Parts: sequence; structure tokens; C-alpha cells
Amino acid sequence: MASDNIVDDYFVERIENVSFANGVFRVTMGTQEESNTRAAVRLIIPANQISSILQGMASAARNIDQKVQAKMSQTVAKPSASGAKKTGPAKKVTPAKRAPKKK
Repeated sequence: MASDNIVDDYFVERIENVSFANGVFRVTMGTQEESNTRAAVRLIIPANQISSILQGMASAARNIDQKVQAKMSQTVAKPSASGAKKTGPAKKVTPAKRAPKKK
């Protein structure tokens, strides 16, 4: 039996247009095709819900960004075993003694 919770997926690259009329925001999103853009989907959002929807999207984007940054810093902190160069403690270098000047 097929699931009743099937959701359509849309690939979008930009916001084409945003309009407001009769208490409803219409957000048209589209894709880039060579030099033109093509509308892909339109979100119809009640005005009393727009703030919470935008805040939710911004919060989700921040969370994803934080996870990506944490993952990147872990990768930088742990060099790969194959390319890692093992070194011992630094050696103390003493300056060479100069011979006394001859008169």
C-alpha cells in the first residue's frame, strides 16, 4: 500500500517573485536556465505565518552551517595518516662561537 505522506520535491535556485494580496504571500521560486529563469514552484503562505516560517528556515540554515563548520574544523584538526609528517621534539640550536679577532 502506498504511503499517504508523499511530498513532491522541487529544485530551486532563486526567488523569482514575492507578492502579497488578500492576506496571503505568494513566493515564486525558480531555476536558472542559461540566460533565463523558469518558475518551478509557488509557495502560498498566510500572512500570519510568514514570520514563523522565515524564522524557522533561517534557524535551520544556521544549524546546518554550524554542523558544516564543526565538521570542517575536525577535518583540519586531524591530518590524514598517510600524509602526516611525524616529528620529534624541537632541537635546541646554539649559535656558533666566533674565533677571537686577530690584531
